[in-house]
Amino acid sequence: MMRLPLERITRLLMPDSRKTPEMADQHAPDLSTTEPPLVREGRLVQLREHTERNREPFVRWYADPEIAQLLRHDLEPLSRREAVAYFSNIIMPLSQRGQCWAIHRRDTGQLIGTAAVTDVSAVRNTCLFRIVIGEKDAWGQGFGTEATRLVAQQVFETLPVNRFRLEVFAHNPRARRAYERVGFRQYDRYEERVPGKNTVLDIIAMELTPEALASNMPR
Repeated sequence: MMRLPLERITRLLMPDSRKTPEMADQHAPDLSTTEPPLVREGRLVQLREHTERNREPFVRWYADPEIAQLLRHDLEPLSRREAVAYFSNIIMPLSQRGQCWAIHRRDTGQLIGTAAVTDVSAVRNTCLFRIVIGEKDAWGQGFGTEATRLVAQQVFETLPVNRFRLEVFAHNPRARRAYERVGFRQYDRYEERVPGKNTVLDIIAMELTPEALASNMPR
C-alpha cells in the first residue's frame, strides 16, 4: 500500500519560513458585517470562504491541547505566533484557491470549524483532507460528518480528483466512525514515532471514491 506523504502534511502545519509571525499578525482583521461568500450548503452546515475575522477562533482552536492530541502529528498545540502565521500564510491562500473552507452552522451562522484539501495531484487523481471542528459544543452533533460530505462533493466536482484521502489517529474513533458514515474505507495502517516523545502514533489511512460517497448519501 502507498503511504501518505506525512512530511508534506507536517510542513503545512508550520509557518512559511519566508514570512515571520510578526508580519502575519499585522494583517488587519476584516471588520465587515457582510457574510463571506457561500460555497456549499447542507442541512446542518454551510461551507464559506475564510475571511480575516476567522483568525482569532482559528488561533484558539489550534492552541487547545485536546484538539492537538486528536489532530497534530507532534501532538502539541501551536503557539499564537505559529497559529497566526499558519492562518495567514496557508489557510487564507488555500481558501482563495478554492481548497479550504470555513464551516458555519446553518441555523445560527456560527463559525465552528475549518476544512481543507492539500497535495492535490492530477497525476494520481488524489488529494489529502483535513478537518477541524474547533468549537467543542458542536462536537457529536453531525456537523463534521456533513461538512466532510459537502467538501467531498465540492472536490469531486471542481478538482481533478477521484480518490479523496485522509489520515485519522486510531485513538480518535469518533472521527473514524464519522468518516465511515460518509463512505471512507481503510486502505492502509501504519505507525509513526512522534519526534522527541516516547510515543508511537497508530495511523489509519482512509479513502473515499465518488461512487462510495453517492452510495452513502443520507436518504
